Amino acid sequence: MNLSAFPKRPLGLAEGTGTARKIVVLLLSGLFFAGCFAVFALVLGPGVLEDIRLSKEGKLAVRGTVGGEIRTRLFANWGDLKLDYTIPGRGHNGGATSFSRNKDIFFVGDFDDSKDAQIYYLENDPSIATASYALDLLLNREITLAVSLAIELGFVIMAIAGCFRAAAIGRSLRCAADRPEPIEVTIVRTRFYRRRQYIRYEWQNQRRRQTTVIWRQDRNPLFTGPTSDRALAIKGPDGHAHLVDTEFRPFELTEDERERVLEGGARRSSAG
Repeated sequence: MNLSAFPKRPLGLAEGTGTARKIVVLLLSGLFFAGCFAVFALVLGPGVLEDIRLSKEGKLAVRGTVGGEIRTRLFANWGDLKLDYTIPGRGHNGGATSFSRNKDIFFVGDFDDSKDAQIYYLENDPSIATASYALDLLLNREITLAVSLAIELGFVIMAIAGCFRAAAIGRSLRCAADRPEPIEVTIVRTRFYRRRQYIRYEWQNQRRRQTTVIWRQDRNPLFTGPTSDRALAIKGPDGHAHLVDTEFRPFELTEDERERVLEGGARRSSAG
């Protein structure tokens, strides 16, 4: 391979539209998980906070019945409960007063339904109440909510970081295309997974640098020798080297330019 024959002119990008598409997909993914975070926080959060308070200040209702149902979806359970209960000293002439409210709970795993459900309410606000087994499952519900929010927030952060990374790679590709410098990089590792190949390579730029590209299974690096440990890459002014495949992608070269670059390797082969 004759690296000195590589064109000095600015190059086009064969995959220039890929960056914008990736950013859009990542943004949509981030918005989806941000919406999930908001739904979980707004729908489940108030109920958990209510029951934390009820676990400390709750009073047992005189009479109470718990209706509704608990539905199971995969590993999670959703309870849509109907609470009817009576408390003393709130009615006319100090008589008992009846209340009714709906209550949703969300938890993971099973619960003990062998005991009769009781209802606890807040003395200073009797309209706030919950079932006894909702309090029994309070730690489970707190952990479930916290883990769910953490996972969704993690995906949001990953999507935002991916957007910045995709934008940075896009800028780096454009810089390398404007001022291309061909170099040889060392292939550290190649791994195939789900019809994709993950190629990790390294090069020297003041210090040793490494990165990984994810290509389709039919794309291969443009090796610069008879072995598969050295390949061609294009380095830009920022020092980042972009691996080139056998078609010189992600950069665009004319057919004559490709032949001139490959001419050195062809001559060595014929001479041997």
